[in-house]
Amino acid sequence: MPSRNLEGMDPLAFYKIPFMGLKAGKHEFQMDVDQEFFTHFPESEIEDAKGVVDVVLDYSETNMVLKMNMNLNWKVPCGRCLEELNYDLQREEQIAIQYGEETVIGEDLWTLGKNEIELDLAQTVLEMAHLARPTHQVHENESDCDQKMLGYFRTDKEESERPIDPRWDALKNL
Repeated sequence: MPSRNLEGMDPLAFYKIPFMGLKAGKHEFQMDVDQEFFTHFPESEIEDAKGVVDVVLDYSETNMVLKMNMNLNWKVPCGRCLEELNYDLQREEQIAIQYGEETVIGEDLWTLGKNEIELDLAQTVLEMAHLARPTHQVHENESDCDQKMLGYFRTDKEESERPIDPRWDALKNL
């Protein structure tokens, strides 16, 4: 993939598809996604992911259908032991696109205003990646975690056997 550090150019230009002038029919695109992509979205919870998004645009003069297939590998620390984990983030989306007076971007239907000349897919790719994330980023089995690191979080038996302050014990009856 060519470098996205072209001076004066929009760093997310690689995620835009100009559709004006396309011939009717299916058009295929491939978008590389890497760590640099996610740096342009400060709110992103994904920092280190790499892969591709395959895009098929079925274009006609009256409407379009956009099919996106994402396949990323995400590196993230385990939520229990901080050891690096790798997750495959895979997701498919299909979006119907029609023309109208104003641009309205919905979940499965986009309406493009008269002045639109390209499809900006950067936000859609970001959302697809976040929706593909597992809810908990931990080793499947706690026994796979770094036991030394888990030792820092466990309490001693002595500590767990200490009598509870009676004032806190009274709260159990509420």
